[in-house]
Amino acid sequence: MILDLDGTLYSSSATTLGAVERAVRDLNARHGLDLPRPSNELILSGVGVTRREFAEAVFPDLPERYHEEIDELVWHWERELVTRGRGSLFPGAIDALDDLEAAGCTLAVATNAGTGYMNHILDYFELRPRFAEARCAGAEGTTDKSELLTMITDSLAVGPAGSVMVGDRRSDVEAAGRVGMRAIGCTWGFGTGEELSGADAVIGRFEDLPVAVRDMGT
Repeated sequence: MILDLDGTLYSSSATTLGAVERAVRDLNARHGLDLPRPSNELILSGVGVTRREFAEAVFPDLPERYHEEIDELVWHWERELVTRGRGSLFPGAIDALDDLEAAGCTLAVATNAGTGYMNHILDYFELRPRFAEARCAGAEGTTDKSELLTMITDSLAVGPAGSVMVGDRRSDVEAAGRVGMRAIGCTWGFGTGEELSGADAVIGRFEDLPVAVRDMGT
């Protein structure tokens, strides 16, 4: 059972919006810029992609020479706001993970986030012991989530046919499909039921996940 992080396990809306607002303020102060704060809709549309893709998507008019700096500022404030208690796991997450473990599922995480971000979330919420593997795009140097899925199944010596990807975006479903893995879409994150229509199952509450897994025969 491979779970996405942002929008699936972790509710990042509050920290992401706050981090971008503070990052824009800091960048403007440093360089005398007048960069406007992106809309909430634009900011949240970038959740789930890699850090580089996030900067390009959320700040389309920002000169490329500032992309690395705004990325570092956003990450700095994400970490700060998580530590201040602004972020949270989605309701029902811990109970669902407990149920999956009790049913014999091996759990893993695959995320397009950076290394520091993934590690901070897993450690702050004391999730790391629950997962046999945790892979992120930042550490593995990839922009293709299907590569992360393959790394995880290879490391755990399990085939994709016996694994399931759980995520909230179309990219999660498509990544699973590319490696022959089934997918469960969750609508409590950033994706809609329409966006997740290609998944093998779509659920609206974390507590429905163990039932969906059992129904798939995994």
